[in-house]
Amino acid sequence: MIDQDSGSGPHPDPLEQRLRDALRARADSVDRFDLRPAAPPSAQARFRLTVAHPVRRTALALFLLAAVVVGVLFVEAHRGRGEPVRPADVPSVSPSPDVATAVPGDGDVDASPGP
Repeated sequence: MIDQDSGSGPHPDPLEQRLRDALRARADSVDRFDLRPAAPPSAQARFRLTVAHPVRRTALALFLLAAVVVGVLFVEAHRGRGEPVRPADVPSVSPSPDVATAVPGDGDVDASPGP
């Protein structure tokens, strides 16, 4: 039996005394044969307890539903895009202008030696 001091003041109120008596009786009713041996927690049991809670289960379902909707929208947005549009005409490659025939002052760089 657990003996504890009920406090340093006068007698506690009746509700507190009843709570103390109930807790003491419960503690006295448990012995070493009622206890389980210690076992490490498992991930499966933890997941089962997490998912079992109704609020968490609803939140998980809504999250998965939102992920599916986003995935479908993403696929549909990219499915409409086909092959990129090619240019109407193939650009031609023209030869570069000859430096000897370029007229200075037309905006071209002067290739002649300096003054």
